[in-house]
Amino acid sequence: MWFGWNIFRDLDDLPDKPRLGMRLMLIGAFFFVLRLTWPRVAPSSFQRVSETFLRHLDFFRTRYGPHSLEDFGVLLYIAATMCFLYGAFIFLRRGFWWVAEHRPEPETTELKLK
Repeated sequence: MWFGWNIFRDLDDLPDKPRLGMRLMLIGAFFFVLRLTWPRVAPSSFQRVSETFLRHLDFFRTRYGPHSLEDFGVLLYIAATMCFLYGAFIFLRRGFWWVAEHRPEPETTELKLK
């Protein structure tokens, strides 16, 4: 039952390992570079992979209507973005907590009358 699912609560369960975050960011960058260069370097193989991808995803084709060959490229963009954002979150999470713990407390209870 996904009605009670809270993405922000689940983000707390992600690991705190900067290496994992860096690897995810590198994988995201790789997918992004792959999407930008593959159609320009070898357009025929990109087209064949896109057609094969669409052929194997009949569920999406019948459910959401006809698709173009560009859908595989959009999928690569989405994968790149997700990997990079999750990797950046995991990589920078420990640093955010460190800054929050070492920040001086704000002095809201003192009145400076002079």
